Amino acid sequence: MKFLAVPTKRGLLFLLLTLSALGVAFMNSGLITAFTASVLSALLLSSFLMTAFSLSGISVERSFPQEGHCGSDLFIELAVENRLPLFRQECIVFEDLPFLLSGQYAFAVPALSPREKRKFSFRVKAEKRGEYHLEKVFLCSGDPLGLFRKKKRFLLPAVLEIRPRIFPLRSLIRVNRHGGMPNAEGRALGHAGKGPEFFGVRPYRAGDEVRHIHWKSTAAKGKVMVKEFEAAAVDQIVILLDTEKKKVSPEPCDNNFEFLISCACSITQYLSGKYCHLLLIAADGEEVRFLSGDAASVNRPIRQVLTHLESSDQSFAKLLSTAAESIPPGSVVYLLSMSRESLPETIELLEERDSCCFWLYAPGENFPPIEPDKPRIVRREKLSDPFDDVSTIPHIADFTTKADEILEGGSRGESL
Repeated sequence: MKFLAVPTKRGLLFLLLTLSALGVAFMNSGLITAFTASVLSALLLSSFLMTAFSLSGISVERSFPQEGHCGSDLFIELAVENRLPLFRQECIVFEDLPFLLSGQYAFAVPALSPREKRKFSFRVKAEKRGEYHLEKVFLCSGDPLGLFRKKKRFLLPAVLEIRPRIFPLRSLIRVNRHGGMPNAEGRALGHAGKGPEFFGVRPYRAGDEVRHIHWKSTAAKGKVMVKEFEAAAVDQIVILLDTEKKKVSPEPCDNNFEFLISCACSITQYLSGKYCHLLLIAADGEEVRFLSGDAASVNRPIRQVLTHLESSDQSFAKLLSTAAESIPPGSVVYLLSMSRESLPETIELLEERDSCCFWLYAPGENFPPIEPDKPRIVRREKLSDPFDDVSTIPHIADFTTKADEILEGGSRGESL
């Protein structure tokens, strides 16, 4: 009902007291009992009417940013207007915000003069990523005795996208793996190495294959000459992201899964300013996502996927077996994992195909629940040889909350 005023717990007790007083006055009429019942009834009725009309003539407008990032501040602007020529008492504005851990925000609106319009701006911190459809803002008011309360709903639809946290990176490990020099357009020039295109000839060096001997140049120069091929001028960067649900730590936001998503998003954002080819591989439900293209053009689609990506029942070992053959030879591969399953075999396979692997390991036990308003203790460790059969994995780090430090050097990486 439009003018419905709901009694509070105090109001229910006061209502029972009033009914009791009326019953006593009816059964045993007298001046004192009648006066007491009249006073209680008047207070109850006046409180009800004051609450029922307390929000009449009040309107609310809201403006919201269209996007934000986890961990960043969002500013919500509200305008509350009293459209009647009467004074309005204080009220409370609140709204359900699913991207907050608390799930809701609320603040008090001071008493409004006739025809007064006030604007408010307040700050909240985005704590959960995803796309959120916001619709309702509520005003809540009551009476001075606190016997009744009334809630009024305003439909103010808005769509808000909270993207993963992005760590600003100054550099990244082995991005320019091929070492090509940029041309006038900023693109890498070709240089000698292993590739499909003929680059030139040079004198034979120990270790060169016989099949690469250039016989015409050898006969002309009187010494053994070998063919040299142009190395791929564009870096192939691959991000393999673990989404296995069983490995996710119980902390709702500051867990290992969200940490790896932030790292993947940070790498993607950094590479968007570089000339390279980028491929993201991650399990999404029962299927495996493959997003590839020029790093600048694929940046936005990858961020969209990472914004909505949820943990999956698919194991990281299965993801590795599915994706390993799809990784181009000579790639720089970032393995962002919450487990070690099948990593030795996969890394050996990739290294046999001239790929360079970097491993970022975020086990669930290193992301225990933390108390509110207390920062996580940063603990940096260096694994000597995480695998007995693969002792040369240039892994980045096994745990830290400072991804900008990890991605720029780590425990055994080289920063360029």
